[in-house]
Amino acid sequence: MKEYGSLLKSIDSIASDFLFIDGKEIDVPAAGKLLNMLDELIKEADALEADRLKRVAGGLSSLLEKIVLERIEDEEAGFGAFEKGVILMQEIGDSLKNTGGYEGDIETFMESIAALTGEQGAEAGDQRSKVEGQKSATSNEVIAGEQLPVEKSAEISQQETRTSETVEIQDESLLRDFIIEGLEYIDEIEVNILNLEQDPENKDYINNIFRPFHSIKGVASFLNLDQIRELAHSLETLLDKARSGELSVTSGLIDVILDGADALKVMIVKLKDELEGNPPEPLKIDLAALKRRIEGAEQDAPDTMEVKKLGEILVENGAITEENLEQGLEAARQSTPPKKIGEALISEGKVTPKQVSHALRKQTERAVDTAVIRVNIKKLDDLIDTVGELVITQSMIRQNPFILSNSDRRLSKDVSRLSGITSELQRTSTSLRMMPIKQTFQRMSRLVRDLSRDAGKKVGVVTEGEDTEIDRNMVEEIYNPLVHMVRNAVDHGIDSPEERVKAGKPEKGTVRLKAFHRGGNIVIEISDDGKGLDRDEILKKAVEKKLIDSPHNLADQDIYKLIFLPGFSTAQKVTEISGRGVGMDVVKQAMEKLRGKIEIDSTINKGSTFALSFPLTMAIIDGMIVRVGSEKYIIPTTAIRQLLRPVKKSYNNIAGKGEMLNVMGNLLPLVRLYEIFDIEPDYRDPWEAITVVVENESSSKCLLVDEVIGKEEVVIKSLGENLKNARGISGGAIMGDGNVGLILDPEGLFKLSESSG
Repeated sequence: MKEYGSLLKSIDSIASDFLFIDGKEIDVPAAGKLLNMLDELIKEADALEADRLKRVAGGLSSLLEKIVLERIEDEEAGFGAFEKGVILMQEIGDSLKNTGGYEGDIETFMESIAALTGEQGAEAGDQRSKVEGQKSATSNEVIAGEQLPVEKSAEISQQETRTSETVEIQDESLLRDFIIEGLEYIDEIEVNILNLEQDPENKDYINNIFRPFHSIKGVASFLNLDQIRELAHSLETLLDKARSGELSVTSGLIDVILDGADALKVMIVKLKDELEGNPPEPLKIDLAALKRRIEGAEQDAPDTMEVKKLGEILVENGAITEENLEQGLEAARQSTPPKKIGEALISEGKVTPKQVSHALRKQTERAVDTAVIRVNIKKLDDLIDTVGELVITQSMIRQNPFILSNSDRRLSKDVSRLSGITSELQRTSTSLRMMPIKQTFQRMSRLVRDLSRDAGKKVGVVTEGEDTEIDRNMVEEIYNPLVHMVRNAVDHGIDSPEERVKAGKPEKGTVRLKAFHRGGNIVIEISDDGKGLDRDEILKKAVEKKLIDSPHNLADQDIYKLIFLPGFSTAQKVTEISGRGVGMDVVKQAMEKLRGKIEIDSTINKGSTFALSFPLTMAIIDGMIVRVGSEKYIIPTTAIRQLLRPVKKSYNNIAGKGEMLNVMGNLLPLVRLYEIFDIEPDYRDPWEAITVVVENESSSKCLLVDEVIGKEEVVIKSLGENLKNARGISGGAIMGDGNVGLILDPEGLFKLSESSG
C-alpha cells in the first residue's frame, strides 16, 4: 500500500494555517504560504496518483487567488467554500490512508468552486493544474539545451523583458506588501548565503535560504508575477537538492544563488519603480542565461559564466589598490598551504573581513523603502531598557540634595527641561513597541465562527476600536484570556436559535469586541446579547461546591466574580468548548499577571459585558510611593481606592475576623505591612498612621503605612530568579535616591494576610 503519511500531514498543516486567515484583511505572506502548501500538496497527490485530491487542492488554490485579488463577489461564501474544501481534503486523505482510495463525490464541490471563480468550461482544479503545467513547460523550454544559440537567447531575454515591463497591477496594496517583504527576504538570503559559504554542511543555513525563496514564489504566484515566480521556483528547486544531499554546496552553486537573488532584487525594484510612476527602464538581466546556469548547477555541472574575481571587486570598491592586489596574490601563492586571496589580504591587514564580505555578496545597489523600516524587536527592547535607565538617572539627579538646595534658577530650569525631554523620550520609545489590536480581534472573529458552528448556534461578530494600540509584549499575554472569554460568550452566553426566537430576539446572536484607551490603561470589552448571568444559579453552584460559606449579603458584582473561582462552572454538561471550570480561573490569573482587573455588567435575557482593563505596557508602572519604617514601597495606583487617616472610633477588633476599620460604612480588614515584612514602624496605632485602601477583584483591605511620599511613574525591574515567586511582591524599581523600592502585589498581600491571620 502507498505511504500517505506525508500527504495527511500536509493537509493538516493547511487546515491549521487556514484557521488564522481572515478574508477582510488577509495577510499576504500567510496567504502566499498557504498557496505554496497547496502547490506542494498538488505535487504529492500527483506523485501518488490521488487524482481526486489533486483536483480539490487545485480548485482551492484557484479560489484563494481569486479571494486575495478580490475577484469573488461574495467573499464570505468564498471562505466558506474554502473551508468545505479543506474538510473534504481531510476526508479524502483519511480514506486514502485507510482503504487506499476514495469513492465519495467531489463533483458537487468542484461545481461550486467553478461557480464562485467564474471559470466556465473547465473545473477550477483542472484549470489550475493546466496553468501550472504550462508554466513548467515554458520554464523547461528556456532552461533546456546548453548550446542554445546566442541570437535565440537574446530573443527570449528581450521577450521576457517586455513581459516584465507590462505587469498588470491587480491590487496595489498587495503589490506594495510584496515589494517590502520581497526586498527583506533578499537581504535575509544574502546574509545566510555568506554563512553557508563558511559552513557548507550546515543544513540550517540552507533552510534559512530556502524559505525566503519559497515565500517569494508563493506570493508572486497569485499576483501573476510569472518571471519572479519561475526564477524563485528554479532557485528553490536547486536549494532543495542541496538540502537533500543530491548537490554539494560549492562556490559555483553559491555564485548562482547569489546572482539569482540579485536578479530577483532588480526585478522587484523595477516593480517598485513602476508602482511609483517612475519611467520604465529595460530589465538588464539575461534571464535565459541565468536559468541555463541554474540548470547546469542542478546537474552538478561547473558554472561556466565568467564571474569577476574577488580581487577585482575589491579594487572596484576602492578597498585596495592594484599594487595591494598583486602583493596579496603573491603572498597567497607562497603560503603553505596556499591561501585564498581574501584570507591573504585580511592576514596582511590590507582589507577588513567586512570589506571581503561585501565583495563576496556582490550586491547591487540597495533598494530600501524609506516609508517603512522594520527593526529587530530585541533592539527595540534594548532601547526601551536604556531609556528606562535614563529615566531613573534623571530622577536621581532631580532628587539630589545639591540640586534641591541649589538656588540657581538656570540650573533648576535646565533640570526641569531635562525631565520633560526624558519623559517625552520615554513615551516615544514605548510607542515604538505598540501595535494595533486588529490582528488579535481577527483571530477572535474566526474563533467565534468555528465555535458557533460546533455549538449549532448562529453568531456574528462586531468589532470596534481595532486600531487601538497595545504593547506587542502583551499581545500574547492577553490572547489566552480572550480565547476563554470568547468561548464562554458563545457556549454560555449566546442562546440557541430556538431560544432566541422564543425570547423575541433575532435568530443570530452577536458577540461584540471593543477596545479603547481609558487613562493610562487599555480596556477590552467582550459583550454578548445572550442569556446574561443568572445570579441565583451562580450562588447555588458556589454553595454546592463549597466555594463560599454563606450566600447572604453579597452584592451583584461580588456574585458575578464567583465565576472566577477555581473549579466553578454552571455548564450542564462538559463539552469540547467549556464546562470543566478552568477557563475563567485562567482569565483571573492572567489578569493578575498583567496587573489588570475585570468588571462585569449583566442583565438576564439581555446579555453580559466583561471589561478587561490593564496597563498599556508592562515596562512602566504608575505607583504611589509609601514608607514603612525605613523602607519604601510602591503600590500600583490602579489598585488604590482611597487614602485616609482613620479616627480612633472607626477601629474595631472583631472576634473571628480580626482587626477591621469602618470605611464609609463598610468594615474592611486591616493589614499591617510592618508585620508582613518584619520592619520596625514609626506608628502602630491606625489613627496615628496613614491607611491606604486597596482593592482586588473580590475584596478591599486597608494597608497601614507610616507616610505617603507621592505618586510617580517608575520603571519595573525583575527581582531575579530567586525572588520572582515571592508572594506580595511583583517587582522592584530604582527610586530617585538610588535605593530599590519593592512594588507590592495587592492580590499576594491579601493572601499573605489571610494565611497569617
